[in-house]
Amino acid sequence: IENIDVTAPTVASYWGSINPFKYDAWDYDNNTPNISLTDPVNVTFKVNSSTVEGIVDTTSGVDLRGTVTQWGAGSNMVSDGGDYWSLTVALTPGDYQYKYGAQIKNEDGTISDYWENDIPGANYIGDNRTLTVGSSDMMVDLDYLGSGPDGAGSYTPTDSVDILMRVNMSENPDFDPANNTLSMVGHFPNAGQSNMWSPGTHQLTRESTTSDYWSIHLKLAQGYVDTIYDDQVADVGNPLGLHMYRFVVGDSWGGSENLNGEYVTGNENRIFMVDAGLADTTVQWVYWNNKGPEPFSPSGTLSSYTFSTSVANAIAGNGFTLGDTLLVKYGYGGTQSSAMEDTLVNSIGNIYSVSISNFPFNADLGLYYQYYRVKNGVQYRETYFNFAYTGDEQPLAERRFTSFSGVTDGGTASVTDNVPSTVDERRQPTFRNTDPLGQAMTVTYTVDVRPAYYQIMSGDTLNDIQGTLNISDASEIFTRGVSMNGPATGDWVAWGATLDGTAANKMHDDGTNGDAVAGDSIFTVQFAYEATATIGQEFKFGIDGGDNESGYGLNHIENIDVTAPTVASYWGSINPFKYDAWDYDNNTPMLSLDEITDGLTPNHFALSDNYPNPFNPVTSFSFSLPQSTEVSINIYSVLGKKVATVFNGSAKPGTYKVTWNGKDINGRNLPSGLYIYELDAGIHFKQTKKMTLIK
Repeated sequence: IENIDVTAPTVASYWGSINPFKYDAWDYDNNTPNISLTDPVNVTFKVNSSTVEGIVDTTSGVDLRGTVTQWGAGSNMVSDGGDYWSLTVALTPGDYQYKYGAQIKNEDGTISDYWENDIPGANYIGDNRTLTVGSSDMMVDLDYLGSGPDGAGSYTPTDSVDILMRVNMSENPDFDPANNTLSMVGHFPNAGQSNMWSPGTHQLTRESTTSDYWSIHLKLAQGYVDTIYDDQVADVGNPLGLHMYRFVVGDSWGGSENLNGEYVTGNENRIFMVDAGLADTTVQWVYWNNKGPEPFSPSGTLSSYTFSTSVANAIAGNGFTLGDTLLVKYGYGGTQSSAMEDTLVNSIGNIYSVSISNFPFNADLGLYYQYYRVKNGVQYRETYFNFAYTGDEQPLAERRFTSFSGVTDGGTASVTDNVPSTVDERRQPTFRNTDPLGQAMTVTYTVDVRPAYYQIMSGDTLNDIQGTLNISDASEIFTRGVSMNGPATGDWVAWGATLDGTAANKMHDDGTNGDAVAGDSIFTVQFAYEATATIGQEFKFGIDGGDNESGYGLNHIENIDVTAPTVASYWGSINPFKYDAWDYDNNTPMLSLDEITDGLTPNHFALSDNYPNPFNPVTSFSFSLPQSTEVSINIYSVLGKKVATVFNGSAKPGTYKVTWNGKDINGRNLPSGLYIYELDAGIHFKQTKKMTLIK
């Protein structure tokens, strides 16, 4: 809308003056351009998210905001892996302001959007970030998310190659920041040391007084990184630059993570690759044991739920004293909204119990829980392994479990752990005694290897989980010898030839070196301790130096009897479901093969019918041998798959009774169905019969 100049009839206009906000490249007051007419240049922004909490490259996002894009979400950055994000935009020369934003996935699946200064864990200092763009492509100096233009990064760079490791401890209810240390162990030659394989030494720092995030700043010598390939030989399981590590609560290996097989088959460590060109870097944060929060949806609520247990075995084992506080923690594995805690009360004798009102439950999930002894304000978790656990989460294998079978909404229920057993899932708790011995002493350790002998005789093999020293012949137990390994011996020794060649760890069954009786299958070794050594000790046994007693994380934890300094163990008691040829409650062989002594020698081979049939879960049958021979008693499924070997070895002439417990070779209960049992005497005789297992 213009008025005509009637003295000089003209109308002069500027294109777009009717909408100057759209035409912001022109200054309509001075009638000059607002911007340079030079070509735009590529500007690359890089930001590191290790300074805030909750961002991972798989479920989170980071974006760029400001006059470089727009003041709001939408210009998403690209994950470069780990904590690093980047975005390249085309900008014309000039001055700009910007910030970052983030999107973080919540536990319920929703997404929360944040401005940079509001991200959890942020410590934003300063106003908007500023940038001046010239006439050439440029890369902006690395920013740290949540720090602001005047804030610091997540660590202070040094002359070394710096690596920042972080772990979130929120999902480890066993970790008490007030009383526990958190450290890292690994191959890294940190700060001039040859390696970090020493629990409790290389400690992490809590990022704030209430933060769940803990971090450690590693410093690798530049020369080490530059020559990383020089002394390594690559193979399939050990590529060049491979470094293993994991996190540890406390100062013993029993408090370490176990990522068994998650990164390297048969190994419990995390991995990090060190390349010859490695520069300072941060490693994306992880949850302890890679286990994050799990949503919980109850199927009902009990009016009351009771935990009850006896501490009689714990007292007898020098691991508990009446007057100590006993806790129960429950809800592991997502079986409650979070891990809960209650104190049990000593009601009568050695019985402790607690009843909890308005107890939510999920009938499909059941409940994982654990007992804890508290002394001087420090919590000590019970020594427990769930032998029936078949899942792949190592932490849950060390928790108790109970189902909610038959439980109804609004009702009551309880779990009672008072069985005086070393195997039963409802067995009484035992605890490691962390008190000092109080005086210097020599302690005698013994191990009865008969469980190994009978397990091999049943047809099983003791597999070396860290090598090839597998034991399949029972006589090898005695010809190859037994060694003891672990902190109780001073420290862990490398399994294999190193352990087998370490004289101090060799055990004896020859009546010397503290061994009471030669040739009785009880091997002995002695170790001298200072008064400051703890009563509770951790160890493991191996034949021929191999790690062939049981799997990863299954170690003996025993308290020394200071009145008569001894620790008596049975081989394999740390995994009785594997050693199903031995009864660890009565410390006798399972009743799988008994000779019937009637003074008569059979004149022919024979296999009897089993009784009872059908059975649940135990049945027996007999067989006769007219001569000495190698005999194998096998169980097959109806499809012909061998599921168990009850006996495999030499037998003299006679009649024998066989008892089978309905379990497979790994100690797992077999389902109902038709099974075939076989007497195999090689070239002399072979016969099969059918039987029915009903549950």
